Amino acid sequence: MSHSSRGTITKDKILKVAAKLFAEKGYTETTIRELTEAVDLKNPASLYHYFPSKNDILEEMLEDYSSGNLNLYDEQTIKNTLKNSPNLEGILACMQTTFPDDKVEYFLSVLNVILQEQLRNPTARDYMSNKIIKRAEEKVTTIFAVLKELDVIRQDADPDYWMKVTSSLSQSFATRMMLGIGDSSPDFTGMGMASMLKETFILMLDNCGTQSPGSNESEL
Repeated sequence: MSHSSRGTITKDKILKVAAKLFAEKGYTETTIRELTEAVDLKNPASLYHYFPSKNDILEEMLEDYSSGNLNLYDEQTIKNTLKNSPNLEGILACMQTTFPDDKVEYFLSVLNVILQEQLRNPTARDYMSNKIIKRAEEKVTTIFAVLKELDVIRQDADPDYWMKVTSSLSQSFATRMMLGIGDSSPDFTGMGMASMLKETFILMLDNCGTQSPGSNESEL
């Protein structure tokens, strides 16, 4: 095995172990020495060979999280999804976060770290605001535009209002997770966030839909 191959494997291991430790103990509370021991490196200097600082580890986790998300904001994907399913199920499919099966545990740990650290760590806070929340807002805006094109919702419906509602729910869920209140799932695809989004979009379709409230979703 080449030196570069060994390095790649070790770096991946560091990220996975660090994500687990950060999620369980907290980013600030986890020491470099603890992380070094957990990944079976001889000393902290060996860890610094791969990452200059603990914050560099966190930044690379967030990059992994972005690149590993299989349902990123993509206007054409949203259009195709809603054309095939112009109803509640289609909307939720557009909003859902999905990860590769072999990385689910790692990414859920990373997300847990983001939720815990968003109020005290600038890197996590910026990522939460500029990536997760912004992506949700972009999706909602695009969903509204497509549903108007399909005549599923009225032309006078205001996307800004629903974008703000979705953003507020995301922040609320993240805060609940950070404080350990309510739903225990550390995951935006878990029942906590999914149920909140579902109720929001049911309300949207009832208030703004071209069909009368209570219409069969398959007819929307």
